[in-house]
Parts: sequence; C-alpha cells; structure tokens
Amino acid sequence: MAPYPVSRCARDANPRMSVPGSNVVRTMRSELLATFPRCHDCGQLRTGPAAGCMACAQPRLERPSVSACPVCDQRLREDGRCANELCRSPRRRIGRIRAIAYQSGSLRRAINRYKYRGEREWSMVFGRLLLAWLDEMCAADPPDLIVANPSFVGAGGQQFAHTEAVIESAARETRARPGPSATWNFDTRTPRAVVKTMATLRSADAQAWFKHASAIDLRDALAVPDPSRTAGRYVLVYDDICTTGGQLDSVAGCLIDAGQAARVEGVVLARAPWRGTPR
Repeated sequence: MAPYPVSRCARDANPRMSVPGSNVVRTMRSELLATFPRCHDCGQLRTGPAAGCMACAQPRLERPSVSACPVCDQRLREDGRCANELCRSPRRRIGRIRAIAYQSGSLRRAINRYKYRGEREWSMVFGRLLLAWLDEMCAADPPDLIVANPSFVGAGGQQFAHTEAVIESAARETRARPGPSATWNFDTRTPRAVVKTMATLRSADAQAWFKHASAIDLRDALAVPDPSRTAGRYVLVYDDICTTGGQLDSVAGCLIDAGQAARVEGVVLARAPWRGTPR
C-alpha cells in the first residue's frame, strides 16, 4: 500500500520546542490536540485535504489486510474460512463489502460520538476518510454512483441522517477539487437514489441472528424513487459499520430489483468483529 503524504496536522504534532515560554505551551497543546481522534481542535478540520486526514488517522486505524475475507473484509478464522454466512450464500445480492478500517479503538469511539452524542462535525472527517479510500482503492474501477445506506429520521428512527451527512461532506470536498479527474459522483439529490420509508428494527451491537432479522425488515422499508438514476449502473453503497453485511445486502437487492442496477458493492467506515456462532 502506497503511503499517504504526511499531513500538516500530523507534522504539527511534533514541532521543535526551541523557544521557551508561550511556544512551549503551544507545542504541548499541539501534541495533545492536533492528531486523530482529536480532530475538532485541528486547524485543518474545515480546510484540510482528504489525504491529509487519512495520513493523520492511519496510525490509529486497523486497516484490513490482504488476508481478510475477499467478500466482506472480515478477519478469517484459523481454518482460513470466514465466519460470515452471507459470503457463502447463493442468495447474496451485493458483490462485495470493503472496509476502510476495523471497528476498534479511536475509530469506534469517534463513530459513537458522532451517531449518539451529537458531535456532527465528525461527518467532515469521515467524509475525508471515505474520499481518501476512494482515491486509493477505486481509481481504476470507479463506481457510477455512491449512495448512503439510507437513514429514516423520525419516530423509532435515527437521530439524524448520519450516513447521508458523510456523503454530503465528501461531495462538498470533491466538488472543491481542481480538475474533472478528481471528481466522484455522490448521491446528494432530493429524493435520494434509494430511500428508507419507515423505521425498522435496530440492530446496533446485536447478535448475528438479530441482524439477519433486521435486514429482512429493512428490505420492506426501502424504495427507489427514480430507477433511471441507477439502471445499468455500478452503485457503491456507503455505511458506517458492518457486522454481517445483511443490511447492505438488502440495499443491494433493492437497487438491483427496483433500481435495475447492474452491479452493487459496499464500503464501510468500520468493519465490526463477528458477533454470532460461526458456520
């Protein structure tokens, strides 16, 4: 994997302390605040490039290796098999699911603060991590459209449209880039290419069997308002966390059946550890 260029915020984490007094205080504060996941205090939060954010975050991320499951990026068992039954299912609709990192440490805490504690500025950071991953992994095979696993905001639903906010942040960043070759096609129209029409079972931190039930529940809540936007196209679905991949598979099924998509794959910010009995 080619290394990312060192970001300004990463360089600022270890400046020389050659001047006493206030410079020392600033240096100590920089060392404590200017690196991932202390992104809110970084001077590059609102203006930094995607590659810079990835370079800063990468030392704190567990990235999937080449030995991970080729279908869902889950860590393989000792016998070389994936515990996730979706990967072997003949009914699987999604092509593959790739992960930017595993759900652990600083990234896990940052996602929890974003989704459940109202720290919505994380959408900018997550959007840049997504954008840097696209630049790294998809330049040779770009998706025609990048959509969010849709949120439902309302009674029984999410607090806010958290996946859509990351997509919107990444879209703003890519529009500001110079040159057409740096552009990714994010779904930011209203209505979205795929929408969630009602609240469904909540499956966060649940066991695999319950996640399977919630994925079935989700499929009945999905709709494609305008199939012409996805017909015959390669669609990449973004989500924040994946354990079994059942929800992403339901979204893929809807995009293929109702949206006539030719190919659907997924990318997640964090791949969760397996929660269930291996099969």
